Amino acid sequence: MPIFKKVKPDDDGFYTAVSSTAIPSNQPIKFEINGEPILLIRWQGELLAVSARCPHAAADLSKGEFYRGKIECPDHGYVFDVRNGRTLWPEDEVCRLKRFEVKEVDGVVKVRG
Repeated sequence: MPIFKKVKPDDDGFYTAVSSTAIPSNQPIKFEINGEPILLIRWQGELLAVSARCPHAAADLSKGEFYRGKIECPDHGYVFDVRNGRTLWPEDEVCRLKRFEVKEVDGVVKVRG
């Protein structure tokens, strides 16, 4: 698992992560930023950053299945939309997947921590 270095963020609160080329399409990659597990996902040309901890029971979402912009928790089957963090299944659940602001600058991925 690649790990963010424990460094201070830039003036805008972004931590430098990895090269943009390290994030393949349609395959979540797990990183840590100062102890926080994060999934970086390139889906439909958009780069997204979400917590790797399921908001329901803190399971490791990097071990779950990613498909069509959704990630399924390996422990209880909860399904989350990675674009907005909304729980898709079960439908009556109110927890949300934590999202992080992410950007690409000069071929480098940066995440606001």
